[in-house]
Amino acid sequence: MPLVNVHMAQGRSPEQKKALMNAMTDAMVEHLGAPRESVRVWINEFPNTDFMAGGELLADKQARLARDAAAKRSSPSDDPHPVPGQ
Repeated sequence: MPLVNVHMAQGRSPEQKKALMNAMTDAMVEHLGAPRESVRVWINEFPNTDFMAGGELLADKQARLARDAAAKRSSPSDDPHPVPGQ
């Protein structure tokens, strides 16, 4: 009986989580030959304040990336000849 435990930060929709669990089940069946009815998949979610990588809280990283993206959207292009539609 394959057991698949996924740990991830909160924030995905129920539809995304169901699609992930279906894909994990399919992978166990396809690659291990496990009977579908024997595969168990569950997700453990944690808040973005409870995970750190490289000394940076996930919450802080997400905020930094959001600021960077907003700054990039609001700054003029560095390309002196921008191509329309890009």
